[in-house]
Amino acid sequence: MKRAGEHLYFHVPFCDGKCVYCGFYSELYKSPVAVEYIKAIGKELELYFEDVVPVPRTIYFGGGTPSILSEKELERLCRLISEKVSLECLEEWTVEANPGTLSSTKLKILKSAGVNRISLGVQSFDDRILKNMGRRHCASDVVETANVVRESGITNIGFDLIACLPEVDEPMWRRTIEEALKLEPDHLSVYALSVEDGAKLGRLVGEGGLSIAGDDETLNMLDIAETLLDRKGYRRYEISNYARKGCECLHNLSFWRGEDYIGFGASASSRDGTLRRTNKANIDQYMSALFSGIKPPHEEEALPSEADANERFVFAFRLKEGVDLSSFCNKYAVNVDMMEKYWKILKKLAGDNLTEFMDGRWKLTAKGRALADHVAVELMSD
Repeated sequence: MKRAGEHLYFHVPFCDGKCVYCGFYSELYKSPVAVEYIKAIGKELELYFEDVVPVPRTIYFGGGTPSILSEKELERLCRLISEKVSLECLEEWTVEANPGTLSSTKLKILKSAGVNRISLGVQSFDDRILKNMGRRHCASDVVETANVVRESGITNIGFDLIACLPEVDEPMWRRTIEEALKLEPDHLSVYALSVEDGAKLGRLVGEGGLSIAGDDETLNMLDIAETLLDRKGYRRYEISNYARKGCECLHNLSFWRGEDYIGFGASASSRDGTLRRTNKANIDQYMSALFSGIKPPHEEEALPSEADANERFVFAFRLKEGVDLSSFCNKYAVNVDMMEKYWKILKKLAGDNLTEFMDGRWKLTAKGRALADHVAVELMSD
C-alpha cells in the first residue's frame, strides 16, 4: 500500500553568492528572511497534507545551500519536520552542504534530527579554479568539512565534482579525482559542465571570455573519471553517479525509478501520479501566499497517461540496472501498441550499439550512456 509522501524534498534557496555556472533558483542569505521562510514551509506542509501524516522513506534538503542556515534556523526547520512528519519509516535524510558551512554544532543538530547523509558541493580541488567559478570555499575546507562530518557520526558522505571546468586539463582532472578519493567519500556525482539558462557562464562564453569543452573532450574526461573510480570500487549506478556498495542515494534512485515525490519551498517541484506541480521561483510571493492561508503560486499540469509513462521510461534508462519492459508496462498500464513502439525503438537503438538486452532487461551500452541525451530524444519519439 502506498504511503503518503514517501519522498519529500525541501528547497532551501539561500546562498552566500552565485557560482558562474549555477542556473538553480537562489537568493542571498539573510537570517530574518530565512526565519520567515522556514515558517512558510511549515504552513505549506499543513496545506498539502491537511489531516494526513506523511510517512517518508527519504527526505532531501536541496538548494541553494541548506547548510548556510544558522544553527537555530536548522534546528527550527528540523523540528518543524519532525512535528509534522512521521519518521518511523525513514531510511535516508540527505542535506546538501558547501565546504566550510558545517560546524560540529550544526552537524549535531542534523544527526539528532535523523539526518544520515551529507552531500558536499566540492566541484574542484584547485583553489584558482574554484575562485574563477565563483565558489566561496577552498580545497582545505573540503578536507576539514569531511573530517567534521565523520566526527559527528554521519558516515554517508557524497561529493559533487564538475568535469570540464574552464582551464582544467586532463592532468588536473585526474588530480581532482585522486584528491577526492583520498578522502574516501561513499558517493561521487560527476557532472559535465553545462551552460544553464540564466547562469553567468552563458554570458561569459557568449562574450568570448571563456570557452567550454566540446563533446569529445567531455566524453574523454568522463571516461577518465569512470576508470579511476571503478578501480577504487565505486559502481556507476546512474549516468552521473557512483557509489560504494549500499551507498547509492535512495532519494534520487526513487526519482529515476519513477516513484512520486513532493517538493516544498519556492521553485520546488512535485510529481504525484500524472500531476506535475512546480512552485514559482519567488520567495516573497511564496511566503505571502502561505501567510495568507493559500497555496503558493505554482504551475500545474496533468499529463496524459502515455506522456507520464514516457517520462518515467526515459528517466529509468539513466540507471545502469535498466528496464524490465514487461514489468514497466504492467505497472503503468501501458497498452500493447505502446509496448510494441518501445520494442521497436529499443531494437533500433540496439542496432546502433546504444542499447542492449541482458538478463531480461533493456540497458544502455557504454556508448549509449555517453550519448544519453540522444537516446532520451529517441525514446520520446513517436
